[in-house]
Amino acid sequence: MKIFSLFLLVVVAHTSFSAEPTGRYKTIYDGMMALQNAHPDLAKVFSIGTNDEGTELYAMRISTSPAEVDHSKIGQFIVATHHGNEGGSTLFAMEFIKDLLNRYQSDELWKANLGNMEWTVLPVLNVSGYNKNNRHEHGQDPNRDYPGPCSKNYGKLKSVRTLIDFMGTRTFAGAVTAHGYIGNYTYPWGFYTDNNNTLDENRYREMFKKVAEVNGYSYGNAGDAIYPANGTYEDFVYWKHGSWSLLLELRNGSAKDVAGTVPAIAKFFDLIDST
Repeated sequence: MKIFSLFLLVVVAHTSFSAEPTGRYKTIYDGMMALQNAHPDLAKVFSIGTNDEGTELYAMRISTSPAEVDHSKIGQFIVATHHGNEGGSTLFAMEFIKDLLNRYQSDELWKANLGNMEWTVLPVLNVSGYNKNNRHEHGQDPNRDYPGPCSKNYGKLKSVRTLIDFMGTRTFAGAVTAHGYIGNYTYPWGFYTDNNNTLDENRYREMFKKVAEVNGYSYGNAGDAIYPANGTYEDFVYWKHGSWSLLLELRNGSAKDVAGTVPAIAKFFDLIDST
């Protein structure tokens, strides 16, 4: 009996358990699974890893071959709900997925560049905050927890560490993090500095002048357009991976606002340099 008990203790100690989706997050997960079931040849739900509670962080891969990562395709990425009380960003992610699936079933697949792309959309990063309608996760702001040029103290949250690791699994030409509520397109740099301009400032401005024509949002680098902040996702992916990054600030997160913003973000991805 003692040997069996010791064996059981060792097995338990070395077994990792994942928590099933609950609360509002389960509704999002169920919605993702329904879309996968409706479009099995285009969509695949998968986990990028877990958070501090052991809850799986589910994303959807969309392409003409979604079962596995295809490194020959151009990677594009969207993450929403860094802040749990910004439910409009979650709605945006889900509506972008639906719009993307519709586009893949139209002649745009062949007229545009969709056939050469692989999309990953993570609707909810901050699961506990989303379930509680709380901006923070365990008292931390997830979008201040990333490494960067001026950010040395990072990765306190496992959800953020999981996303950091995932971003290194393939190349992403573009990366968008969805937030609310200002009505703005924000790009690097966002950290505290006397000069917020990157070497791509002129190209960013050219792109967002066209993107803003779709729904009338303002635009600019984060330090000038809204407020400076260290440890943000958008600075991290630009600095570490060279992705064309964007912090989307929805105006109010309403269905009308989201509906007008989905084509604007599609325009952003069309304009970026994927080389």
